[in-house]
Amino acid sequence: MPEEEAFAVLVQIMQQYRMRDMFKPSMAELGLCMYQLENIVQEQIPELHLHFQSQSFQTSMYASSWFLTLYTTALNLTLSCRIMDVFLSEGMEFIFKVAIALLTIGKDTLLSLDMEAMLKYFQKELPQKVENDADGLFNLAFQVKINTKKMKKMEKEYADLRKKEQEEMVELRRLRSENRLLKKRNELLEAESAELADRLVRGQVSRAEEEETSYAIQSELLALRRAHLEVSHQLENANEEVRALSLRLQENVSIRN
Repeated sequence: MPEEEAFAVLVQIMQQYRMRDMFKPSMAELGLCMYQLENIVQEQIPELHLHFQSQSFQTSMYASSWFLTLYTTALNLTLSCRIMDVFLSEGMEFIFKVAIALLTIGKDTLLSLDMEAMLKYFQKELPQKVENDADGLFNLAFQVKINTKKMKKMEKEYADLRKKEQEEMVELRRLRSENRLLKKRNELLEAESAELADRLVRGQVSRAEEEETSYAIQSELLALRRAHLEVSHQLENANEEVRALSLRLQENVSIRN
């Protein structure tokens, strides 16, 4: 195929077959496919779905590359080209059918494995198994029934879940921002509280020093008052003695005359 035609096919795949949305930053389309596939597995292979849940084995852990690369990284070129041909005819629905067919083929083995072993099985053993019987894989895939109405319903459910998650993320960011502001405010209040406590201690020390100084002054003043009274008494006694001496002197002078 010439380069121009190959590029035109790529453009159509990206625009008409939902592949462009798979690679957007949010990868919302891939998330929708994982949600739909998980629900289909729960409905059509319930025991395998329960086993995946018990092992905390998420759908994206094994199926993301299937949808992102249309199985070109999971299966050999011949088989992936056959899948691509049907994909161009039937659209994304066939990718789901192949996924269910692969899980059905590997179900018995997967039910006996833990998470790590399942990852290895999806990477090596399952591809080898289906590549040896490609017709069996396609026959099984064409037998898988995909309910279009249920797919639309799941699409709406996923959109609602995404909307709720986004609202919760907005609320979470708001709460985190508010928490940061409250934390800063609390730090400021703690600093102010520490400063006030320090000022209170300094004030108490200052008041204690003032009270001590006041007590010393009062004691000194009391001592001065006592000394003043004592001196006053002594002065009064001295004045009386002076008056008495003056009287005697006057009497002596009178007698001489």
